[in-house]
Amino acid sequence: MHDRAAARRLAGEVTMRRALIPALCGLAAACASKPNKPVAKVDDSGLARLNEQQMQPVDDARVEQGRAQDAVARARANEADARARLEVAKTEREVADAQLKRSSAERELLKKQYAPPDQIAKADNDVQAGQERIKAADLKRAYLERMVQVAQTEVALAQAHLETSAAMVEQAKYRAMRAADVPQARSANAGDIDSRVAQAQLKEAQLRKQAADLRSNAVDSYNKWQAMDARVRTLARPESMPIPPPTSGEPTR
Repeated sequence: MHDRAAARRLAGEVTMRRALIPALCGLAAACASKPNKPVAKVDDSGLARLNEQQMQPVDDARVEQGRAQDAVARARANEADARARLEVAKTEREVADAQLKRSSAERELLKKQYAPPDQIAKADNDVQAGQERIKAADLKRAYLERMVQVAQTEVALAQAHLETSAAMVEQAKYRAMRAADVPQARSANAGDIDSRVAQAQLKEAQLRKQAADLRSNAVDSYNKWQAMDARVRTLARPESMPIPPPTSGEPTR
């Protein structure tokens, strides 16, 4: 009796812990994605006192910031494309499952009708081919799911680079005005400006490593899918959206 009660308590604790896992994961994700505090702004009214040569570092930093904004837009477009490819793969998996069920039903019908051995053998081959297509479809879906993760991380990376470039614009403004001995530079907190740049660069480096690790895993998934796909490539199957092999840009096929 005591053993049963203890088992019930243990089962209840396990159930409760499992229920808490999604909430904890969501909390961790929210903390990880929490935006940094606003970039420290420099009183740039003193920039009007700088000549073209003195303004060059500021102009260069602003150009990089514009490029970073464009990179965010491209990363978001790539994420949308990755999600679209995944949806197509899910549909292809459903089609493959339906084909396998149909082949299995036809084989069972032939057996019940005592069909000739060659017809049953062909039905067996159709079922086996359907099973291979299911495996290939599952591997394709797993690969594209990883590619969605890669795309999501690259969006975060692009946004982090945008934050870095914004911080470096303010740093360039301060340094240019300080070098020209502009009064507005004296009101800026140099330590805070440099700290914001360092924090932004650290966050960007961490996300860059995370994206590289995810991409490496995606390449492994791609190779597994391709190995299986090669076995069923000659079989008749519905046309699917072409997906290119993984590259240094965007690993999707």
